[in-house]
Amino acid sequence: MKFKTRTIKHPSGVEIETPLFIPSYSSKGFALERKKNGKYKSEVCKVIQIAKEMLFESQLVSAYDLYYDFLLKPSELISTELTFIDSGGYETSSSYDFSETKRSNTNHEEWNINYLESVLNKWPQDRFPAVIVSFDDERYRKSLAEQINDATKYFSKYPKFMHDFLIKPETLNSDFIKIDNVIRSIKLLKDFDVIGVTEKELGNSILERMQRIYKIRKNLDENSINAPIHVFGSLDPITVILYFLAGAEIFDGLTWLKYSYFNGVAMYTNNLCALDKNIEINTIDSQVKATSIVNNIHYLSRLKNILINFAQSENNFKLFDDLGFDGLGDIIEKNYLIFKNRLKK
Repeated sequence: MKFKTRTIKHPSGVEIETPLFIPSYSSKGFALERKKNGKYKSEVCKVIQIAKEMLFESQLVSAYDLYYDFLLKPSELISTELTFIDSGGYETSSSYDFSETKRSNTNHEEWNINYLESVLNKWPQDRFPAVIVSFDDERYRKSLAEQINDATKYFSKYPKFMHDFLIKPETLNSDFIKIDNVIRSIKLLKDFDVIGVTEKELGNSILERMQRIYKIRKNLDENSINAPIHVFGSLDPITVILYFLAGAEIFDGLTWLKYSYFNGVAMYTNNLCALDKNIEINTIDSQVKATSIVNNIHYLSRLKNILINFAQSENNFKLFDDLGFDGLGDIIEKNYLIFKNRLKK
């Protein structure tokens, strides 16, 4: 297999090379704190203040959080080269990504596509080149053909944005996308800039998710469709490598907010002060969290460079040892070979 990296070009002229790792912000799963003015702000705002001076390439925010002012306003965010604007489907759904360890209250404010469009209509496009994600609402499942038709109409209103089409399950009792329907409809995806799938809705094992990513990528290539695959809810240090090897190139998630990337894996953040030689166990928890955020951003940058170098190498899995510990490359190679051998059956 030939591992892909590519340059994606925004209508504004901004160019970014894949793989692209997108730190995401969301109020979902985090506390809302009442301020003196009576309004509520997500505790994630504290993280944004730490991270925003270090993020230059990309970020993801939810239109839902922007509309209800749970996070910072666009004018208060750092001007990354690309900002992905999610449609609010995650914040208003009962679903959580794999990084979540608890299920908080899923009550939410009213939300529909009219609210979403009101956010986009006010978006400062000159300052923040953006990628918008197709609207989804878990209460109303639609066939893939209807999803494509709705997304096409919606995107046509916003020609100055890049367009990320998120494939969703087609029925209320379906947990996963119908991969056969995706393959049959592959030519209908030709006008989208990015093809999105959520990690949880790809399949019920890492291997199955890798296989489905591969099938989508293979059929896109066979039909000369150059849109990269975006895996939503996936920013784990191990699985992003495996999904990249299967054909995905864009990844976002909340893992970087909830865990610490250390020695190639995501671990409990409070343990960082006992393992990282640059801090000590008497470090207060808030400083440990701040250190973790900074370290995670640096890690994602290093991981991107290693994957680019790997794609240009002759399958040099030893490159992955530089992410943490000797032998990580062997582990990645072993799992890749399992995936590759399964493709032959």
